[in-house]
Formats: sequence, structure tokens, C-alpha cells
Amino acid sequence: MSGRFSTWIRHPFSALMVRFYIGGLFIYASLNKINFPAEFSDNIASYLLVPHFLVNPMAVFLPWIELVSGVCLVAGIRVRASAAVISTLLGTFTIALTVVLLKKTPIDCGCFQNVGDPVSRITLFRDLLWLAMGVYVFRYDSLIHLDRLFMIRPEDLDNP
Repeated sequence: MSGRFSTWIRHPFSALMVRFYIGGLFIYASLNKINFPAEFSDNIASYLLVPHFLVNPMAVFLPWIELVSGVCLVAGIRVRASAAVISTLLGTFTIALTVVLLKKTPIDCGCFQNVGDPVSRITLFRDLLWLAMGVYVFRYDSLIHLDRLFMIRPEDLDNP
């Protein structure tokens, strides 16, 4: 049984499906934040973890980082770098959620919508699962990388 599971886990198609899921998830999560940066800055401020002068720049730039990384994952452009960025973001979000849960601060997550998704253990578990998926994509994804198709390799330059 463990041999089948290991084969399934390491299969490139499985990693491709997870890559599409995580990429689409981050694209979806970024859209509301891009459209309503003031509300997203309120969410960031409610965590009480970021200095006040960094709240607005984070509310503007963070959704765009999410969007670009998600699009790159879906399109197959710089997949490992995009998976690393997304995993770093998810690690940071997980730490923030853990701190908020330990402090028992009743706030909304701000993950997809600016209002309505309260921070809970389920939110933390969900982010941990997505973090594992991001690391999985970083480690095992090898199918449909567009940058490999169009990138000039040094050995291509040697042959006229």
C-alpha cells in the first residue's frame, strides 16, 4: 500500500493538479483584496502584528504578489520560484493565525473576503494544508513549465 501511495504522490500529474489548485486559489484570493485595498488594510491592522506604517503598503502590494504568483503557477512560468513565494506567504499567514488564536483575538481572517470569515482552528488547519501543498508543488512538480519551452539554454548557443 505504501508503494502505491508513494508512486501516486511522486507522480507529475498529481503535482500538476495541486499546482493548478493552489495557483487558482491565490488568484481568487487576490481579486477582492486588489479591488478593496482599504478594507484589506483594516484586516491587516486588526491582526496587531504589523507596524502601522507598513499596513497600507502591505494592503497594496501583497494582493499583487498573490496574483502574480498564482498566475505564474497556473501558466507554468517559474513554477519553483512561485511555489516558494506562495509557501512563504502561507507560512507567514499560518504564523499570524497562530498568534491571533493564542491571543484569542476575535477577528476576521481577510483571506478571501474582507468580512465574514472568522479566524478559527479550521482556518489554521486549512492554511497548514495549503502550505503542505505549496511545498509539495515546489518539490514534485515537473509538467508543463512554459519557461522551459522558451528559455535559451547555453548548449543552444554553442551550435550555430
